[in-house]
Amino acid sequence: MNRHTLLLALCLVPALAPAQSQEGMGLDLTEETQPKSSDESPTPPPAEDATPAVASKSVEEEAPPPEALPPLTDITQEDRVKSFQRKVYRKKGRFELTPAITVSVNDPFYSKVGASLRGAYYLADTLAISARGSWMQVVPSDDVRTAKRTFNSKIYNSVPNWSAMGDVEWSPLYGKVAFLNSILHFDGYLLAGAGVVNTETSSLPGRGLNPAADLGLGMRFVAKDFVAVNVALINTSYVDQPLGSAKGAVQNVMTLNAGISLFLPFRSTGRDAE
Repeated sequence: MNRHTLLLALCLVPALAPAQSQEGMGLDLTEETQPKSSDESPTPPPAEDATPAVASKSVEEEAPPPEALPPLTDITQEDRVKSFQRKVYRKKGRFELTPAITVSVNDPFYSKVGASLRGAYYLADTLAISARGSWMQVVPSDDVRTAKRTFNSKIYNSVPNWSAMGDVEWSPLYGKVAFLNSILHFDGYLLAGAGVVNTETSSLPGRGLNPAADLGLGMRFVAKDFVAVNVALINTSYVDQPLGSAKGAVQNVMTLNAGISLFLPFRSTGRDAE
């Protein structure tokens, strides 16, 4: 080996040694300072594992003690809807006053129109005694004029002026009906009684008032405790001998009566059943 070759080798050895030591030191520092990857990071516990513990803890903290809870009540009796409910509209011990208009419906020749006033006292919800006074006006129809003018017919008719009747009323029917978003209470009743009828022949000598009998049915619709609409169909029978006739005959005057009933006292005692 010559001298030049030896010098070149001596120069290269110091240059290579620092490079290797720097490379080794760089590798060691890189491994120590390099952050861990996301795969190696610790994973938190699942949410569902932690939630029950928090929820159960909050429930235990917020739950009131047993003595603070309201007592359990049986609401079955309170909420039960009865098949047969108590009457809300009661009439026992009350007085009823009914003004009405009347018109006959069974005489094709002579119509009887007028007015009536009825008073009733209820011994029970279904039983009442009543008195009714009626005033009537007889109005001939066109058939009467045609029969007299065309056929020279003579029609013997009774002409009632007024009547006074006493009746017993029985109300076996009671119920409720919906009308215009309101509940109306109603009851149906039957009536029968007796009285007298004054006719145009009652003032003649030997005549007088004519005994009469009542038979009818009606319906009462209660709008308020003290107000009701009263509709009744009543047949009044009496014996009369019309003018120009030689014998008496049974007269039947069937009238349709419609009026407004007022009750005293004003408030029904059955309202607490609602």
